[in-house]
Amino acid sequence: LRFWELFLIVLVVYSAWVCPFELAFLRNLPSKLVLVENIVNGFFAIDIVMTFFVAYVDSKTHLLVDDRKRVAVRYLSTWFIFDVCSTAPFQPIILLFTHKGNDLSFKVLNLLRLWRLNRVSTLFARLTSSPDSSCLNDE
Repeated sequence: LRFWELFLIVLVVYSAWVCPFELAFLRNLPSKLVLVENIVNGFFAIDIVMTFFVAYVDSKTHLLVDDRKRVAVRYLSTWFIFDVCSTAPFQPIILLFTHKGNDLSFKVLNLLRLWRLNRVSTLFARLTSSPDSSCLNDE
């Protein structure tokens, strides 16, 4: 889990650099860049699924909660919608309705990927916490 979190930090830094660059400078996204973006989004989609299985420490009782239903309910009621919106493949969706892959709406929706920066602070907090709680979901 620690390796996965470090890997996600690298992907977040990549997203934070590429997303504004795409919005400001690129009119037509090269196919290789679209492929890389889809691969990065795939890793974040995997992380969304994995988050449903990561235990967390209850802030009131300070007990480890590993019940899948409680973990899922907690994630669905907190960061899930933001994570999905920052990972959703907007370009194919917009192509389906507008037939313009470089539409301004795609570029603006692509800025939702900057939500991933929020994850960096959470991931750093987990990585620097005590070894016993390093693999707990404290989001």
